[in-house]
Formats: sequence, C-alpha cells, structure tokens
Amino acid sequence: MLVVVSAVAFRLLDAAGGDSLAGLSDNPNISTETIRRLRDIYGLDRPVSQRYLEWAANAAKGDFGDSISLRLPVTSLVLSRAKETFKLAALTLVIALFVSSVLAFASVRYRHWLLDSFVEICVLVTASLPVIVSSLMILAITVYLINLPAAGGLFLPAISLTPPFIAMFLAQSKRGLQTALQQDYIVSARAKGLDETTIILRHALRNALNPIITLTGLSVGALIGGSVIAETVFGLQGIGSLTVTAVRNRDIPLVMGVVVFVSFAVWVANFSAELLQIVNDRRLVDAERS
Repeated sequence: MLVVVSAVAFRLLDAAGGDSLAGLSDNPNISTETIRRLRDIYGLDRPVSQRYLEWAANAAKGDFGDSISLRLPVTSLVLSRAKETFKLAALTLVIALFVSSVLAFASVRYRHWLLDSFVEICVLVTASLPVIVSSLMILAITVYLINLPAAGGLFLPAISLTPPFIAMFLAQSKRGLQTALQQDYIVSARAKGLDETTIILRHALRNALNPIITLTGLSVGALIGGSVIAETVFGLQGIGSLTVTAVRNRDIPLVMGVVVFVSFAVWVANFSAELLQIVNDRRLVDAERS
C-alpha cells in the first residue's frame, strides 16, 4: 500500500509541474548557474522514475531527506506537527462518539416519535454540513459575536470537524442498537425482568459496537484530511497546515513525507480497529478458524 500510494503521489506531483526552486528564477540576485547547481544537488533535473527510486531507497532506510523550502529534516517536521493533529483528531472522535452514543441510546430507549424525528434531523443536518462551512460558522460566532479568541485551543477546531462523524456514528449506532434489540437473547433478558437500560448497556451495546469500531478506524484518514481546513481556519500548526505549505511550495520531499506518514497512520488505525473487534467479539476468531 505504501509503495503504491507513494509512487502515485510522486507521479502526480511531477505532473503538476514546477518545484521549490521555480520561484528563484524571478530573483535577479540569483544566477541561472546557481539555480542549475541547486537542481543538480536536489536531483530535480533527473527523470521522475529515477528520482522516485532514489527517494524510495532512502525512505526504506528511514531517511526522507530535507525539506527544500524549510531547510529542515522532513522526519522531524512531520513528527513535530503530528502531535497537534492527533490531539485534534482524538478530541473530535471523543466528541462525535459521545454525542452520537447519547442520542442513539435515548432514541432506542424511549422510542418516542419526536425523539426519533430529532435524531433523523441531526443525521441529515450534520451529514450535509461541509467542514469549511462549520469552521467558518464557528469562527464567526466565537470571534465576531461572542468576542472569544479563535486560536490557542483545540475545542473549536474539533467542534468544526465533528458534524460528518456525528452523522455517521449516530446513524450506525441507532441502527445497530435497533437490530441488536430484536435478537433472541434480548427477548430472554427481558423475560428475566431486566431493566431496559441494563439490557441496552450490558447486552445490546456490545453487539452493536463492532461497526462503530470499524468506522472509527476508517475515520482517521478523513479526520486528517479535514484537519487541513480546520487548521488553516483556526491557525493551528499541525499536519494539515504543513501539507498546505508543502504543496504551495512544491516541496516534493516534504509532501512525500506527509503522504507516507498519513498512509501509515491510516493503516495502523484500521489494523487496531480489527484487533479491537476481536477483543470485543470472540465469535470473529471462531468464524475465521471455521
């Protein structure tokens, strides 16, 4: 996966044209010979296939090179920015999971048409709200109406990222709980006189949890993609803003470092989700063995 993703990204960057040294030609203080020498040093004058193979050979050793525009090691740049983005992603998931779980529980527990309608409207609205719109709305409300600082915290950017994840988790949680409550073991639990809240939390929830775990793992890529907008709007220094800087400067080593790091993070998230599914439901192991 990493080989395919990196090869495609490298080819697309080359097809886009230009590089980090393109702007130097407009500077009268820098000679053509200096630019030519820099291109030779960074290997920008070689064929794309040769440049990719050289980059891949070094990357396999853990050396992603130096950023051409920022003059710093790519690895240290990516790792220093990743901490902020991962904290933002974690907070976003916590908020989305909490809100969706509470609404889904209330919907299946009390079974009132007004509550069901409210949940359906929440799913529709949050699924239809782009991150750029929610980010600008929150920025306008906090800065211009309430007069609060927009920068310096993760809560507002996390709120702006939550709408599509609330929609996804809420729809799946409600559907999963409704399906679980129709199973035979739930009927048996009710026959024993257990309270409905206990039945949902102790029995139905675990059966409905695996799809949520899967969606959580799959959400990592979308969260990092959404962070590009949220970090730009709220002025955070994370992977998203670093990606914007790298692409704007045609900084190929930095862009490739971000691509590989994000791809690896998505793989780790999905692999962890599969492990958590096995821990939550041992029947998956039995199904694989059979």
